[in-house]
Amino acid sequence: MPDLLIEIGCEELPSSACRDAIAQAPSLLDAALSDLRLAAEPAVAWVAPRRIAVHAGGVAERQGGEAVAVRGPAASAAFDDSGAPTKAAEGFARGQGVAVDDLVVREDPGSGREFVWVDKAADDAPLDALVPSIAKRVLEGLRFGKTMRWGDGTGLRFSRPVRWITAKAGDATVAFEVAGIPAGGVSQGHRFLGGPVDVASASSYRDDLRASFVIADHVARREAIVAGLDAAALAAGGAWSDPAGKLEEVLHLVEWPSVITGSIRPEHLGLPERVLVTAMQSHQRYMPMHAPDGTLMPAFLAVSNGDPAAAAIITRGNEDVLDARLQDAAFSYERDIAAGLAELDRRLDDIVFHARLGTLARKRDRLVAGVADIGALAAVGADDLAAAERAAALAKADQGAILVAEFSELQGFAASHYARRAGESEAVAEAIAEQYLPEGPDSPVPATVAGALLACAEKVDNLVGAFMVGEIPSGSKDPYGLRRAAAGLVRVALDRGWDIDVADLLRPAVVRLRDQGADLEPDEDAGLAALGDFVSDRLVHHLGQEGVPQDAVRAAEGARPGGLATTAAWARALHAHRDDPALARAGAGANRCRRIIAGSAHGMDGYASAGDPHEDALADALSGAAARLDAARAASDPAAAIAAAEALAGPVDAFFDAVMVNADDPQARDRRHALVRRAGEAYGQVADFEVLVLKGGE
Repeated sequence: MPDLLIEIGCEELPSSACRDAIAQAPSLLDAALSDLRLAAEPAVAWVAPRRIAVHAGGVAERQGGEAVAVRGPAASAAFDDSGAPTKAAEGFARGQGVAVDDLVVREDPGSGREFVWVDKAADDAPLDALVPSIAKRVLEGLRFGKTMRWGDGTGLRFSRPVRWITAKAGDATVAFEVAGIPAGGVSQGHRFLGGPVDVASASSYRDDLRASFVIADHVARREAIVAGLDAAALAAGGAWSDPAGKLEEVLHLVEWPSVITGSIRPEHLGLPERVLVTAMQSHQRYMPMHAPDGTLMPAFLAVSNGDPAAAAIITRGNEDVLDARLQDAAFSYERDIAAGLAELDRRLDDIVFHARLGTLARKRDRLVAGVADIGALAAVGADDLAAAERAAALAKADQGAILVAEFSELQGFAASHYARRAGESEAVAEAIAEQYLPEGPDSPVPATVAGALLACAEKVDNLVGAFMVGEIPSGSKDPYGLRRAAAGLVRVALDRGWDIDVADLLRPAVVRLRDQGADLEPDEDAGLAALGDFVSDRLVHHLGQEGVPQDAVRAAEGARPGGLATTAAWARALHAHRDDPALARAGAGANRCRRIIAGSAHGMDGYASAGDPHEDALADALSGAAARLDAARAASDPAAAIAAAEALAGPVDAFFDAVMVNADDPQARDRRHALVRRAGEAYGQVADFEVLVLKGGE
């Protein structure tokens, strides 16, 4: 039971391609082995910048499987009266990869009729004969965000040019060729420190490469990097950090990591800490260090892929690169300070936000109005609203700043910093800094009310603007990050408990764009409907992360109990009561009503008693239920609403048992349909029971 190793050697891969390979390669090898009926242990991937290796232990030396008999068409259809094969026989033989002469006629034990058959021997190919097809499947099965061709342009598409393939089945080398690339038993070590590597066996692969200065296993390489950073920081008397999450990029930039400690020139320490850290991390992927008292140290850590013996030279080179970056940052920062906040804001008149939506100055004005609208909907206090409006007026000032042009990661922070320097209140400065939060699923939401208002206004404006010019995300394409914006909007509203109807957020934003003369799509209603569904999908996803399934969220949305916060609470309650007999009884009644009146044009606007005691009893029950439902919805109490709906179960069942709803008398039929419709509407204030999956399948 040998191990199997396939290594794809290539030019340096981007970190995104390395992550793709780690995620995909094991399942590709598992599937290839399974389809060939080769028993094996689960596959693992080892990925480094110049190689993608996939390994499976305990692979069967030969295929497993049993001889099979494949039944074809009836013998009478396969051969004519003279015994000559028909097109049916020829087609069956061709599909099975055999000659017509290989077909046999025998009786089917199940039916007693005669059919033609193909008897296939058990697959019994040895592993080494199958490795070429396995390697080809892995190589061609990997999918990357961006691919390229090389050579004559007719070959394999891959993230980077493939230079070699290594294939080992145990200690045996499997030689073959895939896409013009020869495979053998030789890999390549570190580009500068190593050389060709004779891989002794599949199981010794990692050790063989380590001897040539390559840590092929990305997990072990990450551990080595972290250990090196920890040791270097300890030696310097500080602690390293990675606020921008650059470690995952560094992991896939080096094959033989070593950590160097560089210094920052004292003249740069007057820059804001955020600027210094951004300069270290944005392009250079350096790790800042902080002293025990929390202050930024005038030093940085870098992970090198060079010769550790040349650490002094490498360190000086990295220090010079960072020094140049910090000189640029200092120049940009000083120019912005000299220009002043008012001048930075004035520049927005000359910066286009979107060709069809106008300048950044117009966006700024929309944010001020949007903050006011959202503040009214959320019923925030006057002080918070005033801070949010002032923050909105200054939020985009840094888009005219040289510093942000140099370091785009500083947008938001730069405007906040410059506002604080200009004497704006801390509340205003903090709200400006929070305008882009949350930036992702694990990013924090704004900590202040003013920041939350501004963040919502920012996201609403971006969403409405994009949808109203027809730039709607499709598939994996989302160039403006609209899914992130909609998810952030939902998170902020729920975090704050703001019970805002999404339609009340979106429609005023369209009006603002139209009033500014934006070039919008003609069908605004269709755009708003699509955007409403888009935000709804984000609510479904967010609550799904909490464990609330989609059917409960859709059922709550169908009931329209209120805005975002109430709908979320309603969905949680429906899911929590899913197995409650009370909800099941309400669901059964709702579905019974729906089935009876589905497609019916009968009924009247209101029920007028004709003296029928069964009709009047249901009408009275409906009036009482309506009052209880109104009270439950006003109090945002889904449990009370469920109880009110359950109370209808008895009267509804009694009504259906006592009367024929589809009576021959048209007046009686109209009255009864009106009552059933009213009952259905009452149930609909609890949930859309058509989509809610309840215990017992209702």
